[in-house]
Amino acid sequence: MSSLLFAERVAVEPEVTPSAGQDRWEGAWPRSREEFSRFVDVFQDRLVWFAFRKLGNRSEAEEVVQEVFLRAYRHQEERGNVARVSSYLYRMASNACNDVLRKRGRAALPLSLSMAENIADPRAQADENAAALDELQRIETLLAHLPRRQAEAMRLRILDELSFAEIAEVLHCSLGTAKSRFRHGLRKLRAILELEREK
Repeated sequence: MSSLLFAERVAVEPEVTPSAGQDRWEGAWPRSREEFSRFVDVFQDRLVWFAFRKLGNRSEAEEVVQEVFLRAYRHQEERGNVARVSSYLYRMASNACNDVLRKRGRAALPLSLSMAENIADPRAQADENAAALDELQRIETLLAHLPRRQAEAMRLRILDELSFAEIAEVLHCSLGTAKSRFRHGLRKLRAILELEREK
């Protein structure tokens, strides 16, 4: 998503209406190897981008997501009663990323083209990859003006297109808190963008 599109979404995004978002896994937790393969196809790229934004490192992001899917596959029977598969996976990936950051003992690495080049569409040219990374860095610059929890709610809502119910599950908070973090972040970003337009 470009920073311009991100800014447009900030300008018009309803504060409480769930986004239609990308296709969700609508069935029960996958039971067969074939179902699980389709399940991975639906979520893998989104989860890698999610982990990459948290970690700033492509290889670590891919390892985290691979481990998430391995754990999910090994314990399929235990997860048969999961209500929202998408938010459950994001929460697993978030927890795994937090473990990586704790082991590192430091914050996420700065984003760079060399880290992101293989996450971008492999058919894209190098200049397109560079442009995509530049846009992501601009979005992160905007989000850096917000408290961490508000910024994370904004990322999950606008970049990952999760519903507020899913965001609440990923962030381990109530539905009201998820909406509140997003709403306050949205108002702050709108004010920042308005000031930038006036310059």
